[in-house]
Formats: sequence, structure tokens, C-alpha cells
Amino acid sequence: MKRRLPALIFVLHAWAALQAQAQTPAQEPTALTSTRAAFLRQVMADSQLLTQQYERALAKVETDVATAGDYEEARAIRLRREQLQALYSGTVSSLATPLPLTQARMTGSAQASGETLSGWRSNGSGAEWLNFRVMPGSYHLEFEFNMSDAPVAGSIYASSKFQPQQTALFEFDEVTLLGIAAENHRTFEITRSTDETTFATVRVGPLNFSRNPATLRFTAAAGYPANIIRIRNLRLVPVTDTAAANAGAPPPTSSTTAMQQASGTLKDAIDTARNAATAKYLDELNDLAVTKPVLKEQIDAETRRVQRLGVQKKGQTGIHAITTTGGGFSGFEDISDARLSDEEPLSGERFKVVYEGRTLLVRLLWIDCAPVEDDDPGVKRFAKHFNIEDEDVVAVGRAAREFTASYLRDKPLRLLMRPDRDKDGTMAALLFLPNVGLYQNVLVNHGLAAVVPPAREKQRNAMERAFLATLSALENAARNRRPPPGAWALPANANGGKQP
Repeated sequence: MKRRLPALIFVLHAWAALQAQAQTPAQEPTALTSTRAAFLRQVMADSQLLTQQYERALAKVETDVATAGDYEEARAIRLRREQLQALYSGTVSSLATPLPLTQARMTGSAQASGETLSGWRSNGSGAEWLNFRVMPGSYHLEFEFNMSDAPVAGSIYASSKFQPQQTALFEFDEVTLLGIAAENHRTFEITRSTDETTFATVRVGPLNFSRNPATLRFTAAAGYPANIIRIRNLRLVPVTDTAAANAGAPPPTSSTTAMQQASGTLKDAIDTARNAATAKYLDELNDLAVTKPVLKEQIDAETRRVQRLGVQKKGQTGIHAITTTGGGFSGFEDISDARLSDEEPLSGERFKVVYEGRTLLVRLLWIDCAPVEDDDPGVKRFAKHFNIEDEDVVAVGRAAREFTASYLRDKPLRLLMRPDRDKDGTMAALLFLPNVGLYQNVLVNHGLAAVVPPAREKQRNAMERAFLATLSALENAARNRRPPPGAWALPANANGGKQP
């Protein structure tokens, strides 16, 4: 029994080894693995367009089913679409056709080491793939490169040809029996790398191949003996068909058309109701003008404002954001393309404008320019505001008047005017200029006008308060500017005069 035990143990070990060998699959040959991978890539590439068309058809069916109210079926179709999209999501590179150096013929001084191509010492060096199988279609050529200086490069005694280059020029061609196919000739440049370990990716193309097989050639357009250029991972990447996807988008469904029609019908109904209400309101204004002739000017201004609501008129000053229809300045009359009258302005902020044959006397809201006459009661008020001598006030006022006359002359003016006039018939207005904005800001910024805000309870809305805040900020900035502008440059206490 003791003699038979070692033999039995040997048999058991042999049986275990055989079992392990049976359970371990034989390693697949490399050629078979690469062939299978190439086959799968080809299947994916050939079926991509058909899959995209099928997915777009499913998108239309999904919309129709959802419109009909069958949401479970629509959800199932959506899941199927997502599965189809996932097949090709991020797979452009995986569908690439590699250009293996083992199948290439080296030319010139080019050398292949594994999947890295180097040795670009002479013009025309490179690699050529004879009768390379590539399915007809559009591709980009992609590869990675690193370009550095050769260890012995840079000698001061070497000619320029043997000095390290900052860029290198390469060519990629499809070669036919008649020579190079012009439609697939590409010339491209690579630049010197930051270090010897970093590889950058280059994409060239697109290239359109109509023959299978094809002969492809990758060569250097010049020699680079003083550089070490390494190129690897050469591959042809299919061009994604985004244009076809956009062109093949499903047309608007019946539900979309119905929604558009309903929206148009609603808009027409709103316009009809608004026009009827506007006509009724204008009739009431006309009746009021007959019974209240003292309000004729205000009623006329309101009539013009309402008539402009339907036209949605835009001024040519570019200040389209501020209109009488926006709510921020409701109650203002909007006048565009007015012109400064040929008459001399009364002051910097009071002048006449001509609009549609009418001459209107205007004063600028919320500011006050200096008087132009010595006996004007406003002299002392202006002198106090700017802390200047009384005799300087008139000089500032005349300067402001001349400034306004020259600044506004021959310019298109847009005015937002309040319908209620002053006792002398003057209309208070905001004045806007093309590419400038509010003219009140200009006068204040030049130190030619004082900001005169109304009492807070008379500030009608947030928009007016915002404009007033801007004017006050500009006035404070002008007062503190060095050198100060306009009247701020004439403080009485600077010459030992009166104190504020």
C-alpha cells in the first residue's frame, strides 16, 4: 500500500494539471484578433448611416405617439433611440482605420520602430501603404507627434540647413496610376514641442476616398537632420455626418402645425380686440376735446401717443429701449427726427426744435443751466450751487448756450416730452442723441448744468429715479474730477472769495 501511494499522488497531480489546462482557454492568435477588430470596425462604419436614418425615423414616430397620448410607447421608443445613439456616442476614434507601420514601405531615411515613425533627415522620407484597404468615404488623417532638437544640433559652425527648425512641413497623398490624386493631396505643418515627452495630436482633411484598395503616402516635404521628429498612431477617422443629420430632421408634425395655427389665431384675436378698444378710446378723447377745450393740448398729445402704440414706431437715435409703450415712461410723447431750430437757444437747457413743421419750445428735465443775463433771478441760485462768484455765472451760461447750439446743430433729436406744458408754453423733455444717449448727461458731465431733481413724491416711477441717480452720480464725478470741468473749475474760495 505504501508503494502504491506515491503513484496515486502522481496520477492525481497529473489529472489536476490536465483539468487546469482544459479550463484555461488557448490564447487567440494576434492576427485573428486584429482581423476581428477590423471586421467590427467595418461593420460599424458601414451601418452608421443606416442607423442614423433609423434613429431619425424613430424620433418622428415618438413625437406622433406622444401626441396621441400613448406615453408608455413613446417612452419605449425613446429608450430604443438612446440605445442606438449610444452605439456611436464617442466612437468616432474607435471606428478609425489604423495605418500600421508593419504594412508600410519606408522611403528615404525614414525608420519605423514599433508604431513610431522617425528619421526625417532627407526630403521625401516617409512611409507608403501599397494597396491599402479602406472603404470609400470621407476621412480625417490623425496622428500624434513630438518634435525636438537633435543632441548635436545647434553648432554655430553648421549651415542653416543643419540648424534645428521650429516647424516641419509634411505631405499626405493618395497615389494612383496617373500620379498623385489632387483631391486628396494635403500639405500641413507641425511645430516644435515644448519638451521631449509630450505628444500633440494633428488632424488633417477631410479626405475623400473613392477607390478600394488605395495607395497612401506620408512624406516629409524637406529634410530635418537637426531635429528629432517622432510620429505615431497614424489613422484614418471617418467624418461624422452631422450635416446629413440636420438635413434629415423630421418635419414639423401635425401637432406642431396645429399649435402654430392656434397661436396665429390668438394673435389675430388680440389685435382685433386691441384695435376696437383703441378706436373707442380715441372717440372718447375726441368727445372730451369738444367738452373740455382747455385740455386740448394734453388730449392731442395723448391721441398721438395712442396712435403710435399700433405702429410701434422706433426712433432713429438708437435709444429704442426707451419708448412710450414700455411702461417706464408712460405718459410721455415720443418725438423722433426733430431738429434744433435756427434760432439761438435761450440757454443751455432751453431752446426750440422743429418737428413736422411745428416749432416747439423745449426745456430739459431735471437740470438747470446758468442764466445768460446779469439781471436774471437765477444767478444767485446757480452761483450758490457751484460756489462761484455772481459775475462768473453769466459767462458759464453763455458758454453752455454756445455748447448746446454747436452740439445739437444738424443732429436728429429724439425727445420724450411730457404733455403738460409750463405757463409760458415750454414743454419739459428728455433729449436723446444717436450714439450718445441722454443729452442732460453731457451737460452735467461738462460742468455746464446743475442737477435739479424734483421732490421724491413727484418722481413718478423707478425709471425716472434711475435716470436721476445717474445724473447725480455724474455731477459728483465732475465735481471731484481733476482738473474740474466747466463751472466746477471756478470756485470762489480758490481766490479767497466767499465761502460756501
